[in-house]
Amino acid sequence: MGNNKEKDVDKILGMNRTMFFVIVILLCILSLSIGIYAQVFYRYSDTDPFMLGIGVGSTQDAAEITKLKNEFNNNSIFTNDVSGQTSVKDIKKKKSEKDIVWTYNTTTEKEEDKYNISASVPQININSIEAEKINAQIEADYIDKIEEIMNKSEEQTDYSVVYKAYLNGDLLSLIIKETIHEGQTTQSAKIKTYNYNLNNDTQVSINEIIKAKKYEAKDLQKEINAEIEELNKKDEDLKSQYSEMKLRDLNNSIYKIENTENFIVDQNGYLYIIYAYGNTENTNKIDVIIFE
Repeated sequence: MGNNKEKDVDKILGMNRTMFFVIVILLCILSLSIGIYAQVFYRYSDTDPFMLGIGVGSTQDAAEITKLKNEFNNNSIFTNDVSGQTSVKDIKKKKSEKDIVWTYNTTTEKEEDKYNISASVPQININSIEAEKINAQIEADYIDKIEEIMNKSEEQTDYSVVYKAYLNGDLLSLIIKETIHEGQTTQSAKIKTYNYNLNNDTQVSINEIIKAKKYEAKDLQKEINAEIEELNKKDEDLKSQYSEMKLRDLNNSIYKIENTENFIVDQNGYLYIIYAYGNTENTNKIDVIIFE
């Protein structure tokens, strides 16, 4: 009778020990999974590492937007590749082994007292009419410019092209930054963006983005006006030290939301509205306004 009780106790204790180790192992796997998710996939991992949800909301979005602006301004977003995923299936690629946007041309050329070129020119890897139109425009803007510099440059010219592409649902956003410094002229930075609907082979307007994201145009306009005024005020304060600093024309029609030419949506759905003043004059000044 006593022996049987001991055996019964052994069974219970043995079962408990086994269950204990199983629970420990499961907890370890769960902790590891949470850690990986927090670091790699969690949108607010930088400022909410324990995923407590504290500050997530308008304050958290403001911190994230500041981070995104810094990454844009220091050029770290321009990694010459594509990020994000698309919900569209059966995309007809021109080259099956390439990404949906890939580096079509890489030029690294230097000749003393003539030119220094570092360019990564993208191409949209889709077999469609609109994609071909975009690719033709990209080639005319950048490949032709590279050839012109190499063949006709008479003074030192520094030239670079970098890009970044984003996939978000059925939208492909591509941004290309071109920087050129010719002779004694001021360095100029130009931005060109393309937004392409993968479902219907069309380019997307800013009004379509506003509608799709359920923004109120008047709210966007209010924030654009406020940010541009704030940026201009900072430049006004610096103008006493740098007399050559050119201020923004706050009444310029480029700031009207309906006139927006350059914009992208990143893989997380943030809308970037970009004012690249070098598109029309010799300057590297760029303003970017980001909406969640």
